[in-house]
Amino acid sequence: MNTRINSSNLAQRVKQLATLVWLLIALVAIGAEPTVGAEAKNPSVDTHLDADHATIAIQAEFKGKSGSEDKVIYGAVFQHAVKVSSDRLDHTIAFKVDAIQGSLREILFTLSGEGEIKQVTGIGLEDWSIRQAGPDHRYLVLRVQKAEKPTTSFSGQIVAETRGVELGKVRSALALTVEPSTLANGFIRIDTEAGLDIQLINPAGLVPIETAFLPEGFKSGVTNSPAYRFLGTPYSLPSVVAAADPEARNVVLSNFNLVGQLSETSASFTLTATARIKNPKGGTVELLSGGLALTEVKPQNDWRMTFQNGRFLATFDKAGEFPITVKFEAAVRTTNGWNAVDFAVASSSLQPVVLRGLKKDTQFRFNGAAKTERSGDDFASFLPPGGHVELAWQEKRPEAEGALFFAAEEISQVTISPGVMRQTALLDFKVMQGELKRMILGMKGDGEVTRVQGPQVLSWTLEKAAGSTERRLIVQFNQPQKDAFSIQVQTQTPLGAFPQAADVTQLRPEGATRFGGYLRIINDGAVRLETLKASGLSQISPDQFPQTEATKALMPNQATQIFAYRFSSGAFELRIQADNILPELSISEVLSYHLGETEQSIDAEIEIDVREAPLRELLVQVPKGFAAARITASGMSDYFMSEFPDQPEAQLRIVYGVPVLGRQLVQLRLERNSSPLGTTWIVPRIEVVKAKSVRGHVGISADAGFRVTPATTKGLTELATAFFPKKIPGLQSAFRLSDPLWQATVNIERLPQSIQVDAFHLFSVGEGIAYGSTVANYLISGAPVSAFKIGLTNEYFNVEFTGKDVRNWQKIDGGYLVQLHTPVSGAYTLLATYERPFKAQGESLRFIGAQPLDAQSEQGYTIVVSTYQFQVRPVSVSAGLVLLEPGEVPAEYRLFFDAPILAAYRYNARPFDLQLELKPLAQGETISQVVDRASLATRISKDGQVVTTARYFVKNKGVPNLRMTLPEGSEPIGPSSCTRHGWIRLSPIVQYSLLLPPVGVWSVS
Repeated sequence: MNTRINSSNLAQRVKQLATLVWLLIALVAIGAEPTVGAEAKNPSVDTHLDADHATIAIQAEFKGKSGSEDKVIYGAVFQHAVKVSSDRLDHTIAFKVDAIQGSLREILFTLSGEGEIKQVTGIGLEDWSIRQAGPDHRYLVLRVQKAEKPTTSFSGQIVAETRGVELGKVRSALALTVEPSTLANGFIRIDTEAGLDIQLINPAGLVPIETAFLPEGFKSGVTNSPAYRFLGTPYSLPSVVAAADPEARNVVLSNFNLVGQLSETSASFTLTATARIKNPKGGTVELLSGGLALTEVKPQNDWRMTFQNGRFLATFDKAGEFPITVKFEAAVRTTNGWNAVDFAVASSSLQPVVLRGLKKDTQFRFNGAAKTERSGDDFASFLPPGGHVELAWQEKRPEAEGALFFAAEEISQVTISPGVMRQTALLDFKVMQGELKRMILGMKGDGEVTRVQGPQVLSWTLEKAAGSTERRLIVQFNQPQKDAFSIQVQTQTPLGAFPQAADVTQLRPEGATRFGGYLRIINDGAVRLETLKASGLSQISPDQFPQTEATKALMPNQATQIFAYRFSSGAFELRIQADNILPELSISEVLSYHLGETEQSIDAEIEIDVREAPLRELLVQVPKGFAAARITASGMSDYFMSEFPDQPEAQLRIVYGVPVLGRQLVQLRLERNSSPLGTTWIVPRIEVVKAKSVRGHVGISADAGFRVTPATTKGLTELATAFFPKKIPGLQSAFRLSDPLWQATVNIERLPQSIQVDAFHLFSVGEGIAYGSTVANYLISGAPVSAFKIGLTNEYFNVEFTGKDVRNWQKIDGGYLVQLHTPVSGAYTLLATYERPFKAQGESLRFIGAQPLDAQSEQGYTIVVSTYQFQVRPVSVSAGLVLLEPGEVPAEYRLFFDAPILAAYRYNARPFDLQLELKPLAQGETISQVVDRASLATRISKDGQVVTTARYFVKNKGVPNLRMTLPEGSEPIGPSSCTRHGWIRLSPIVQYSLLLPPVGVWSVS
């Protein structure tokens, strides 16, 4: 089925589509990064319609900020007023922006915190928008209207709000600043509604100030409004809104009283209270909930009772005080002879409860409540916080005397650390018959009790047993114990200097029918344990030691030594000997010594293998007079360098923040600003104190110009420098350590200086000037060079030198002195460029180039090139110069020029003389006239003849006549001054008609 679309509807749809595409381009430009500053210029939309096609062309120029434009820098001053209400924060921010550099066109404010911009106003504001740059970066973009003069100051006001504020919850309010934040400052004032209070939680970048110090136009009428100031730092406003009066928005119960009439099968309660409401809108309180049924409520006009989801709610319509009287029945459940009720009432500051209808010997279980006291025929107590009534009661049964039987099991752990032995014992008791009001534990050992704890523990005392050296720990319970319970006992025993032997403290319950348990001994820190005596114990694997959630929390077992035992009675003895474990250090080091012209340096890379015990600090003996330039060690907290007058060496102490174990790497660099005097140097030694084994390598390097050779060595084995573990420039001697107390003395010899130069002199001759350059490739051996002397005659000017570390150059007699930042040795390249005038009609020039005056030998090439034609004639050429053909110039030198070579020479030594006379060649004459183009038109005349009309366009250079040569059989029909082989007078355009034969060749000369 074919469908035809109306052209007018199609045009309308195309225009709508073009508008949407243009809006998309605008949105892309707006969504660009703030730093890009892209802007669409000269947008246009062109549409073309025909019967079958529609064409849309959208054109726009996107121009960003040019890198050549000056960056706009501006500062801002804010006056931020925050008004706090119960559900939101209202922000009113007055700002002023001043340009420090450039003019204001687009202003960006960085937004942080939570909030939404509602309105931005200001004189000269064109528009504003919110720019989202990533999930966590927002910007407020203000565009200032264009004016005839650049805008350097702009003021306005921002209105925003932070919604979703809830009482008691932390919210981060909206905050503004500029980038960089150091250019922003301002004031913040917080105003709250009546009945509300706000508290800032760890505000960042804010300084509290008094309200009196706020600007005059920014002071609030409320004198207690919090005020802050920020200066050049981003700030945040995390805050919590709370009610100033907690009772202002809640229903508060006073004069609370709960009376219950209890029996074996029923429980009736009467609740009376006074409800106080301050909120004009009234309020609702959950009055009753749980297992109960409402029996009576007195009707009231200003409040009502409702039932929702198992809760009875009291709803009040207005503010005031309302008396409440409610009666209800609680469901009674009977379990194991106990009658119990479980329900909840509204909380109040003081909630007394009176229980009636029970006998004097009634027993109670009232969880969380105060102890139930007998008052006449009633029992009185106070409800627990929150109003939860979980009450059980039963009549007291007659007591029956019986023998006491209980069993005890102990799980104990002894931890021995430097200076103290700690013991934690977990005792589990099971009462099988009778009851326990207190527990007596016999103690054997020197330990002191530090803590006794447990849910049933009321108090504990320690006393000496009569007629014995043992002591007794008496634990008093808060109520008689008739079932299983547990207590924890912690003791500690001071220890003297290691090695030290100590007896483990024993705890033995008196009167226990059965007593047994487990004992574990562990070390803490650098302590080595050894069992001296163990009687009445059976050693077991540490994996068989029982582990529960309680023992895992109380008895961690992160130790290097663990001993576990099992015992079946309290008659056992265990004596442990503890000794210090010293760290065992194995050293692998690479020592690199460097001898300089004015300094000495030592680079040490020490790999330490710490075993047996953790290492807290490392002592290293270093030579005196050296300063620590760099110390690198993983986990290092600090280091100290100490020198003692009575010791030949200094001591470096490296302190670790956490004790380290295993492989550790320490890197040192020591420096001294002096050079060894004389011809020998005793190599200083670096030694790690108390190292068990030492191995490694020693390497000695020196600056260029020094030769270092071993004189005497002890404990060192010399090896080739290629086998040294590290690649060190200038390494001259290498050794392998075979003795920690090694010694070495080396001879120092200064090498004579030798300088060789391979030079390339290039001269380019132009019109009126000759350009010269010299590339000097130095090869320096022996002592390094800090300055070069270059010979150059006074006829040259614009002299410049280029090379690595060139500091400056100055004119001296006979040339220049080029000074370097640091001395150089080995290969070095120096470039010298210079110019001299040259007569256009020809002149004799000397081409000897720049001469290295401090070189012992020099060889090189001299090349003369020019793009102009010159006649070269030798005037003075030294016998040592060898004339080269252009093809004999080395290929690497031909890369320096692309002009034709006028002359090329090679020399092997200085001095030499090369003087050439250059004369420009004579210029020839050009053709005076040229036929630029011609057009020929041929036609047949009435007489049957072929007539050709020739039209010539001639570039005339002063020649008055044009000579034409006509072919055979043709006759001229032109002006009378033209002959068959003659001359005609030439005009800018010559038009000539010829009568030509059918065949022939003709030309114009």
